[in-house]
Amino acid sequence: MKAELIINHTAGGGKPKKHISAILSFFDSIDLEYHISWTPSSGGATTLAHQAAEQGFDLIISVGGDGTINEIINGIIPASTQPKLGIIPAGWANDFIKSTSIPKDILSACQIIPQQKTKMIDVGLINEQIHFVNVCGIGFDADIAALANKMKTNHPNWKTLSAYVYVFATIQKLLIPLPSFQAKITIDGQVIEGEMLLIAIANGRIEGGKFNITPEAEIDDGLLDICIIGKMNRFRCFYLLPKAIKGTHRDVTEVSFFKGKEVLIEVTKPVTAQVAGEILPAQKEYYIRILPQKLNLIVS
Repeated sequence: MKAELIINHTAGGGKPKKHISAILSFFDSIDLEYHISWTPSSGGATTLAHQAAEQGFDLIISVGGDGTINEIINGIIPASTQPKLGIIPAGWANDFIKSTSIPKDILSACQIIPQQKTKMIDVGLINEQIHFVNVCGIGFDADIAALANKMKTNHPNWKTLSAYVYVFATIQKLLIPLPSFQAKITIDGQVIEGEMLLIAIANGRIEGGKFNITPEAEIDDGLLDICIIGKMNRFRCFYLLPKAIKGTHRDVTEVSFFKGKEVLIEVTKPVTAQVAGEILPAQKEYYIRILPQKLNLIVS
């Protein structure tokens, strides 16, 4: 078996640097044939993963955060061969693995890889271009991610705060009037219209480190889980916040949940979206569909 380790040394405020010796010592101890690539810049892991897949690597291992994982799957899925994906979580939030059985501890995550236990999981596709395995958030969700990214860049020493950086970003955003947007949302033919705060289209359950935005989502059920939060003021949003963390926000009047295979979101003015904390260019239309059983993921 040939493995490609794609390492994002800037993930988690530089977390991989601290653990890389232990990671490589483990793989040396199991006599794994591996090659190391370091992501040179944002988006670089996509190219590296695609090249590794085309070169016949059996396994690609992500050493980084959710953004690194998402870049890698966007390199794997268009390739002519489909290697397995292993994940060593070394990011700020490590949201995606919270919907899997992959251990949070870095060494424990290494130890499941040679066991080669896999699970075929679903993948989301945005506007026929961008793949994702966790959550695509549109609206206020993306505003929070953009602020959190600034905080992480300006204060890399905050890595000890880990996923809480997104909570702090949310609270800061709640100190000013909340934005909203008019949207028409079509889910497998069912139409919902109104003034929205955010729309989360999910394959996994957790985003923003602590927010259990779609608590019933399963990564292998062939369905997207959609959480729609209507326009609300900041006081209502403060009420919503702890419930969204616990995943008990179903009873909030402005919140609606749906499941479906295809989602079309049409807005009157361009609205920003985020995937794995990465900001996408603002669009007036988002067409998102599920690709069932599309990725072979190593699990425990």
